[in-house]
Amino acid sequence: MKMHKNMLYGALLTTFLVQMCASAQSTTRIRANITGAQGDGKCTFEVEVDGAAEVEIHGDQGTLRTLSGRPARWRRLECNQALPNNPSDFRFKGIDGRGRQQLVRDPNSSGGVAVIRIEDSNGGAEAYTGDVQWRSGNNDWGGVGNWNNGRYQDDKWNRRITTSEAMNICRNQVVETRNVPRNRVTVRPGPVERDGDSIINFTFVNAMGRSKSGECSVSSTGQLIRFQVESGQDVRRASLNQALDACQDETARRFGVSRDNVRVQHGLDPGNGSYLVNYQVQDRTDRIRTGTCRVSSIGEVENFRR
Repeated sequence: MKMHKNMLYGALLTTFLVQMCASAQSTTRIRANITGAQGDGKCTFEVEVDGAAEVEIHGDQGTLRTLSGRPARWRRLECNQALPNNPSDFRFKGIDGRGRQQLVRDPNSSGGVAVIRIEDSNGGAEAYTGDVQWRSGNNDWGGVGNWNNGRYQDDKWNRRITTSEAMNICRNQVVETRNVPRNRVTVRPGPVERDGDSIINFTFVNAMGRSKSGECSVSSTGQLIRFQVESGQDVRRASLNQALDACQDETARRFGVSRDNVRVQHGLDPGNGSYLVNYQVQDRTDRIRTGTCRVSSIGEVENFRR
């Protein structure tokens, strides 16, 4: 009888863990209710989150991804117009919810995709409301990683881009987000998916001499759908604290001292999503040295100056 209970308990535990893993990976989609109201562009979302989730808005589509906790749930997505690929004066404002809301991907640097991360650390589901707003914009592929060379303005919705154009979109994205020269980026075509999206594989050498690789997924009309580096994790902008930690670790490694000997301070950012961090270090001879780190948008030190 005792063995039977143990087996039953084990089976229940396994089922529970499977359900928890499944919930943490759930994704739901919704089409926005377009009101057609005049004026500046605006989308309002309302979701329920118990843990962590990401709200993605792309055109008139909304995607809700559960990162941890119970599956997040849509309540509504209302827009007066679809979010353009290149919105002007784009901004996000969290309206309601007890936890944290943060814009982690700007549509102007990710092919028209806005991503808001929600973190709810208290127990039980909580309703979160947020607004994304913009003044104007267009659907040309003119942003970082997108395609626009002045041609095909009238038929861009019907024309399929070539493989070489998809490769160029991917190369541009690597150059802009990883702060490397074009001649350090190599791209090669991968398979074409069933929906027509092209997979482009890339490799590059950063300013530290380290080789990295990853892949892009580009739609048939030139939209950058996905950008992944090495581990397969979607690129998200690192926080300021992560950038400070990265510079502190790199400085300690370079000078052969402990992190306690390094002080870091946020400097003036270059404006392309990366961070500029100033450091001060006491080296092994007790001399005080200063310099800067440039930390990429995903938290990697790509330039170190003494």
